[in-house]
Amino acid sequence: MFTRKSDHDLLLWKNKKNRKPLIFRGARQTGKTTLVRKLGEQFENFIELNLEKDAHRKIFSEVKDIKEVLKSIEGISNQRVIPSKTLLFLDEIQNSQTAIKLLRYFYEELPDLHVIGAGSLLEVRMKSEGWSFPVGRVEFLYLYPLTFEEFLSVIGEEILLQSLRELKIGGTFAPPIHDKLLSLLSDYMIVGGMPEAVNEYLKSGSFISVKQCHETLSSSFKEDFVKYSRGAEIEHLKLVWDRIPFEIGKRITYSKLAGSEARSKEISQAFGILHEAMLVERIFPTTQTLPPLVKKPKASPKAIFLDVGLCTHMLHISRNQIREQLVDPFYQGGLIEMFVGQELLACDFYSRDTLFFWIREEKGSSSELDFLVPYDKGLIPIEVRSGSHGSLKSLHQFLSRSSYTLGIRFYNQSTLKIESHQVTLPTGKKLNYELLSIPFYLTWRWKEILNELRG
Repeated sequence: MFTRKSDHDLLLWKNKKNRKPLIFRGARQTGKTTLVRKLGEQFENFIELNLEKDAHRKIFSEVKDIKEVLKSIEGISNQRVIPSKTLLFLDEIQNSQTAIKLLRYFYEELPDLHVIGAGSLLEVRMKSEGWSFPVGRVEFLYLYPLTFEEFLSVIGEEILLQSLRELKIGGTFAPPIHDKLLSLLSDYMIVGGMPEAVNEYLKSGSFISVKQCHETLSSSFKEDFVKYSRGAEIEHLKLVWDRIPFEIGKRITYSKLAGSEARSKEISQAFGILHEAMLVERIFPTTQTLPPLVKKPKASPKAIFLDVGLCTHMLHISRNQIREQLVDPFYQGGLIEMFVGQELLACDFYSRDTLFFWIREEKGSSSELDFLVPYDKGLIPIEVRSGSHGSLKSLHQFLSRSSYTLGIRFYNQSTLKIESHQVTLPTGKKLNYELLSIPFYLTWRWKEILNELRG
């Protein structure tokens, strides 16, 4: 059992005043149950109920009083429920709408009782059945696969990790350290962040064993689709799951994705279900240059797969091929873009922010900015470029149409730097802006770096 950053957030919740029941959200196999059980070691009593089991689910059926629920829980678990000393864990909570409704009464009548609910199909059930969580009576924590920062910690690279945490703007890594970081990033993009795959890598150190683990994980996800939907929809889910890795970094056209096997509408619905289950992240296009970000209707989205390791497995990409992509100054593929997107998503544990990319579609020309993310009261445009020589035309087009004068480039160089640029646009207009260049392996620090820059 290794340490995750969410361990800290769970402890903060445990010790917080005016604490509310916690809903732990995330795709299956990302480690939610393991983390809650680990937190349970901090309590005198830890009671875990799995609401997929009839006996546990019946506790919440036709309930009239919260005290009756507690008596049933004590009887089933053979443990006392003691506020401030007991952690009550309701796993797979989406299987009981009554249990979800009762969370407000735990909050109102037993505020000192620690209650956590979790489930990998929460969003799917909420959307399909039309229910929601008690407004203002629960709080949320999101879990994603391990980030590159967490991966380095797990494999014991603490000295290197400390150097990454301490690097300031203007700082750079010596070539041997930079090379090692790119090698470790290549390892991470093969292993990924699924806890089971990371554990296998720790035990065996074998990419072949990790590959076998990924195959088992991918098969188990597809076998689980019967819980998400019924009939022909299951086959549509499998189709999207199998094909999305090959569409990473591209605009997705549902009719092309469907081929002759389904209709565009069916594929769009399957895509939506996998998005709600946090197995595939839908990235929406926008033409906005000011917040709030709003998706452009009917424009083709992009996608991020659940985990970069699973993605490289399904693409049959080797570690050496990834390393070549990372050092190629002209590489324009989508895999590195997906890595950056996965890191951006995992930066926020307390909300599931939708990712956007910016587009300009005008007669005779078009632009596409890799990511556009909210920051403070504005927006930050982001480009992902392997080298320092790549064109930043889309970034220039966005900045020229907005009031912002700062952009971020994630790249494969060793220096964390900010530079002033002046470019002449095709219209003849002069654009002055600052470019913050961040090495790929520091993506997880982007907000911290920006905060330091802004003072």
